[in-house]
Amino acid sequence: MSTLGRLCSLPVLFCFAVLAGACQSEPSSPPDAAAQAAAEVAAKPSRLADTTVTVQGRISTVCQKKGCWLALDTGRAMPIRVLVPRTDDGYEFTVPTTLAGEATVTGTLRTVELDSATQNHLAEDGASSARAREVQIAATGIRVVPDA
Repeated sequence: MSTLGRLCSLPVLFCFAVLAGACQSEPSSPPDAAAQAAAEVAAKPSRLADTTVTVQGRISTVCQKKGCWLALDTGRAMPIRVLVPRTDDGYEFTVPTTLAGEATVTGTLRTVELDSATQNHLAEDGASSARAREVQIAATGIRVVPDA
């Protein structure tokens, strides 16, 4: 191929390279990049009270009756309890009672005082240790990467 032929093909190659690059999706951050670790949130829940948070952690316990809550391990005695939203007709969704793995949860964070009846109810549902005060997330979404 002559030098002139090579020079004429360069703009075509350049345009092809630009178009090929434009068709590739840009690298994106992982979906959980904005998620905070459950232990980090549980350490200072008051700074995030009544705000929408995205928290990531290992599922430690699930409601054994209806799948209406799960708990995220925080590495401390007190897990973060994730509550499934309720409607007049029941729950918007539930989780399998055998669910295990890493969860990313989005919802409203709050710290609540539980009366003894609620503590007993949670213990009956499978809570390992229902306490008088706990950190909860009223979930709007839960994504789980199940254990293999």
